[in-house]
Amino acid sequence: MSRRAADLLVEVLRARGVRYVFGLPGTTEAALLDALREAAEVRYVLTLQEGVAVAMAHGYALATGHPAVANLHTTVGTLAGLSLLYDAWRDRVPVVVLATHKHSRILGRGGFTTLPDTTALARPLVKWAHQTLTADQVAEDAERAFQQAAAPPPGPAYLLVPEDLLASLAPGPPPVPSPVPLPARPHRDAVVAARTRLLAADRPVLLAGSTLARPDAVDALADLVRRLTLPMLWEPWRALTAVPYPADDPYFVGTYDAGHPAVQQADLVLALGASLFVEFAPPRAPEVPPHADLIHVHAEAGELGRLYRPALAVRADPALFVRDLLEDPLVAVPHGGDHRATQRAAWIARLRRLRDEQRAARLRTEWHGTPLSAHRVGAEMARVLPGDAVIVEEAVRSSPAFLDGFPLRPGQLFRTAGGALGWGVPAALGVQLARPHHAVVAVVGDGSLHFTPQALWTGARERLPVVVVVLNNRKYLAVEAGVQRLRGAGETPAGTPGFDLSGVDHGTVARGYGALAAAVEHADQLGDVLAEALARARAEARPCVVDVPVRDEPGA
Repeated sequence: MSRRAADLLVEVLRARGVRYVFGLPGTTEAALLDALREAAEVRYVLTLQEGVAVAMAHGYALATGHPAVANLHTTVGTLAGLSLLYDAWRDRVPVVVLATHKHSRILGRGGFTTLPDTTALARPLVKWAHQTLTADQVAEDAERAFQQAAAPPPGPAYLLVPEDLLASLAPGPPPVPSPVPLPARPHRDAVVAARTRLLAADRPVLLAGSTLARPDAVDALADLVRRLTLPMLWEPWRALTAVPYPADDPYFVGTYDAGHPAVQQADLVLALGASLFVEFAPPRAPEVPPHADLIHVHAEAGELGRLYRPALAVRADPALFVRDLLEDPLVAVPHGGDHRATQRAAWIARLRRLRDEQRAARLRTEWHGTPLSAHRVGAEMARVLPGDAVIVEEAVRSSPAFLDGFPLRPGQLFRTAGGALGWGVPAALGVQLARPHHAVVAVVGDGSLHFTPQALWTGARERLPVVVVVLNNRKYLAVEAGVQRLRGAGETPAGTPGFDLSGVDHGTVARGYGALAAAVEHADQLGDVLAEALARARAEARPCVVDVPVRDEPGA
């Protein structure tokens, strides 16, 4: 029996377990909206800007581990959502973009909000981009988009459907969802070769990437570092999108950096599921030291040897690699292990002691005064927030200091490595929808907030109690730092344009969109203001924006 293609499309969403479609519709979405009206379990979440829809889907997919859906309107809606789609592409997040196009009879004729090939806009940022050709292919193409987005390594997919095809009759039933392919297991020879190198090394370090921030990997990682006595490093903060290992673990010694003493002294780097590297500028020195061998394990072949030649390259799911390595009999009982393990343990203790001393010194020097340091904001948030709170962080220039101040655990942090600003607040709303019983806090720079402040309206409309902590340094600090780097001086000449954001009242903007607002005026108020904001957001079921004045942070 024939039904509208839009109704069959909604059946695909149902079969895929989709609960929300995040979007900003126009006239071409009429058939889709009409079909969703009769599908109570799939709700359309209205946004005021297309990037908000994409970032909400991004956050929801991160928190659930399943593809999420954003709906964009024709060519212009696609264009408006591309910068935030870039973040999903960089982070390998399965966002399915369902875009609805103008009537197929006017495509190719220079029609309103059309281009000769709108899919070409999205193609560099997705695994698969396609425009449906006939009504009976709408549901099939939608299912294909989900399959492409979810297949490892995951990533965005883009489907463009003309409005007349959605409204046309098509034969049913809709396609059955395709199973997600099993992840790639490492070759046995690769596991043996890695084991041999690890046991022979004097000072190996383990660099864990964000792809290992999964329940099936965290415990295995902890087992591996203890068996082989390995210092643990997170991947560099520019690539870090989730925490793969707890910061308070005695084997954790910090975030990977070429200048870190663990890296400088290492004779082997085992990089598991990490991107090597996301460069901000040409590095002054190699980020993998020439004296250290590199073992790189990644699910995506294109990441292996992209910038640095590994001594051993392994295309495999890194969690399966860890599991297979743990099952190796010589790793279960390390060969000749006592002496080497004792030396490594002493080295790790020294690295950990150095890190603790640096953090303690930072707290002593940065604890008092306003503006606050981002490090103190992180430490205060860790003290005030419940243990299962989730942090969605887009603090930009303040990120390293904030991350150093908050002792994060796996599952507690979501970030983007994309660099397209405006991600943090809408992504936090998506996370809150996925985890309604958790406290969700977005930590964003003042510049980032005003790329997508419209997200606050959606948060208030959807009754989402996200607390938005705005690290307010009243400027685009990265822009100012770029000028200073160019001039080689520590000051910016008066009259330099392009970075001053003073005069923005974040509280007034928040209240204008229906959110709550609070401000920290003295350093000692921070904890109390945060606790009150959490309580008010929960009580009134809407976002609360907390304006926190922070000092400039050094670094790139």
